[in-house]
Amino acid sequence: MLKVIEVSLVVLTLAVADLGLSAAAFPQDPAGQSGVIKSNVEVVSVYFTVRDGKRQLASQLDQQQFRVFEDGREQPIKFFAHHSDVVLNVGVLLDTGTNMAWILGEEAQATSMFLKRVVRPTDLGFIVSYAARTETIQVPTSDTALLQQKVDGIRSWGTAVGTPDDAPRPPLPGVPPVGTTGQPYNQRREARLYDAIRTATHRYLEREVGRKAVVIVAMSGDSKSESTLEDALEVLLQNDVIAYVLQIYDPPRERSRRDHCDVIHTYERDEHGEELLKKLAEATGGRMLEVRGMDKLESALDDISEELHHQYSLGYYPDNQKWDGKFRKIQIVAQEHSYKVFARKGYYGVAKAAP
Repeated sequence: MLKVIEVSLVVLTLAVADLGLSAAAFPQDPAGQSGVIKSNVEVVSVYFTVRDGKRQLASQLDQQQFRVFEDGREQPIKFFAHHSDVVLNVGVLLDTGTNMAWILGEEAQATSMFLKRVVRPTDLGFIVSYAARTETIQVPTSDTALLQQKVDGIRSWGTAVGTPDDAPRPPLPGVPPVGTTGQPYNQRREARLYDAIRTATHRYLEREVGRKAVVIVAMSGDSKSESTLEDALEVLLQNDVIAYVLQIYDPPRERSRRDHCDVIHTYERDEHGEELLKKLAEATGGRMLEVRGMDKLESALDDISEELHHQYSLGYYPDNQKWDGKFRKIQIVAQEHSYKVFARKGYYGVAKAAP
């Protein structure tokens, strides 16, 4: 049965502004309560990953290594598991707002390899592109050959031929001027990233069970979306979706100091100087990775693939049984201080009407 979750946008805005309210895990597993209004969901379940002091995945820890707190109060862990075997639903959101064929080729190749490695026969993968509009390249499927075939199609979307090391050519009459990237760029470029997050989540993840994630390959921040950052975060939190963001920069690279891309790689920051897409990712228990050069994209996706296959989960019955819809902070602590836990850090306690 679908969960009906009403989120206060005021509270959500605070969650965006404060990394202390930067993630949510929604209650799962129905359980009855007495009364006219009763909670059908008591167990709070959280997926998380752990890295050691050398930033390596620590995937062989046991339950005794962790403690969990809700609003500062320790909660007894009732369920604990290594969840590399749980069904994974993962989507890749590709920024295709470029005219450079070689960039689209790099995106296609890296995405193809990522989905081939991360999507198992029991999993589902899908691909969505975004630029001036959001388009589905492939609906969810476990057929990695089909995913590869469909994503390869974006190679033909670019009309500007060449390689990353081609020297920029002088602009022709009527062509936008050469910008700081060394290539003509579109100053009115559209990158409807927030719209893509909402569309992809509603269409392909809202009704799924198991682990859910989106991987966003972004060449710049959002531009021209009808949705806001808060809208995008809301739909991710409502549906327990982990978001990973890859921020593309091109270069610096070893053999060239010039950026041969027609996109200016700029990302918005908040009033404290923190990048908005990083906060979006961390708010869901994911991470943001900076990709310095399109040739580093495949390696970054490999990193995410490994992380998705080495997750833990824990569950607990919260002491606070008052389902008032308010945000509750969660903190998972590793007993060994050198370990860093990547997890959702809260949820909205919402009761559901009894059948």
